Amino acid sequence: MMELNHHDKFSKLYGDSCMAVKVGKKHLQEGKYKYTWSRDKGDGEYAGKLDQIKVDKDEGYEVLYFIQSFMNKHGLTTTGDVHKIEDALHSPKLSTVVMREYLVSGVESILGY
Repeated sequence: MMELNHHDKFSKLYGDSCMAVKVGKKHLQEGKYKYTWSRDKGDGEYAGKLDQIKVDKDEGYEVLYFIQSFMNKHGLTTTGDVHKIEDALHSPKLSTVVMREYLVSGVESILGY
């Protein structure tokens, strides 16, 4: 996938009956937010159910997955959308929220969905 700017569209991957975007590290605002690209020291290889219901907002791969899922849910396709979701995810209002379902509804509320 080529480098995108705010006005470009993500390329789309075609699945069974829906389209999905592919969000990569290069789409994040790494100058604004700091991410690790490996598991935190306290994380095991796979934390099971907790990895599915919680989001560690300083782990880049978890943030990417959250953003990509949110974009697919709402049919969003631009780098600008990535940045809006990322900003909402890191907003003071959601600073203590880690549960995925509450983060989704919190980001939806902040973005007006």
